[in-house]
Amino acid sequence: MTHQPVTTVILIRHGERDDLQPADPDFSDPHLNEAGQARAQHLIHVVGQSGIKAIYTSSFVRTQEMADPLAQHLGLSTIQKDDAPEIKHNILSQHIGQTVLIIGHSNSVPELIMQLGGEDVPVIGEKEFDNLFIVTVFGSEKVSVTKLKYGDQSSSVATE
Repeated sequence: MTHQPVTTVILIRHGERDDLQPADPDFSDPHLNEAGQARAQHLIHVVGQSGIKAIYTSSFVRTQEMADPLAQHLGLSTIQKDDAPEIKHNILSQHIGQTVLIIGHSNSVPELIMQLGGEDVPVIGEKEFDNLFIVTVFGSEKVSVTKLKYGDQSSSVATE
């Protein structure tokens, strides 16, 4: 039996952003707001010592702003890619056995979890920014998905 290296993929959605204003064509790529910037700083505390070797973002400014504080802390450059199958291929060919962070969106994070082999694919609400998923890829056959929360609670989460 050969030992397959374990690859750990941490996935989050970008932090809180300025409200979208569909009537304004210049506002299709909003920046993080103050809460989102604070969440980006908090990410250093949450995953800054987890051994991340690569950080993937989308081409949208809010994912890049989310990544910047951690990338600077770790001395890494971010990798911009939008295509989920391409991201999966890159991770499982170039970062095998490493820990990688992906900062995506409410639609791309579940798609990437599915691409990596996760079966219980989450639905992320429009106002949810505090989810953190850890996908552990054990070779080509077994995948484990762990769902956590980080930072301040998102406003859409019901309090009971």
